[in-house]
Amino acid sequence: MTMQTQQGLATDGADTPLRVFAISDFPLLLAALATLLAAQAPRLALAGTAAATPSPLDALAAADSDVVLLDLDGDAEPTLALIRALAARGGKVLLLTRQQERALQDRAIMLGARGLLTRDSDTAQLLTAIEKVHHGQLWLDRDATGRIFGALSRQGGMPLPDAASVVPPPLSEQEKKIVAILMANSGEPAKLIAGKLHISESTLRNHLTVIYKKFGVSNRHGLLGYVLQHGLLLPA
Repeated sequence: MTMQTQQGLATDGADTPLRVFAISDFPLLLAALATLLAAQAPRLALAGTAAATPSPLDALAAADSDVVLLDLDGDAEPTLALIRALAARGGKVLLLTRQQERALQDRAIMLGARGLLTRDSDTAQLLTAIEKVHHGQLWLDRDATGRIFGALSRQGGMPLPDAASVVPPPLSEQEKKIVAILMANSGEPAKLIAGKLHISESTLRNHLTVIYKKFGVSNRHGLLGYVLQHGLLLPA
């Protein structure tokens, strides 16, 4: 997975750990997560664990957690229903999966999960993803971002849960086209994207510098996250 640069985990206050609740029908996974989180004290704390079935919503409500780690590899429909319920409550859900079912992964994100970690992820990536999701960011690789944006575009737009009503910054027609093509082809290198736009790679870089400044981001990942997080669609 293409990940953001790792940063040190931060707490909301000097004595307030980031509380994580883990959900899985696989007891060994829950035990491993509990051990990992315990080793991160006092920066992180285990708020609790629960099986995905029956519903863990009551246990979650009592735990007062900041981030929910949810195993996506259980029974698909109950798991998706749980994601929908958590998103409706404002929960910040980070998915864990050992499978390669992209359709299921994309559907889970569109229902409100805030990030996804695959079997290729390591401990450092997990800890960084927990922090990023807690602070309201999305944790997705470029391929997933492109697929989800394409699905949103075909559906005519569907803001993600917790997305504020945000008006896109003023963009020229060319800038709108660049953002739309970039979102739909997020996994491709700049050279190929420039070719789709029939401009040089250096011209594309110049445009992107201006676009990043307008969105208040510093790179492509920041732009992709901003557009997805706020459910913005910028048609070409």
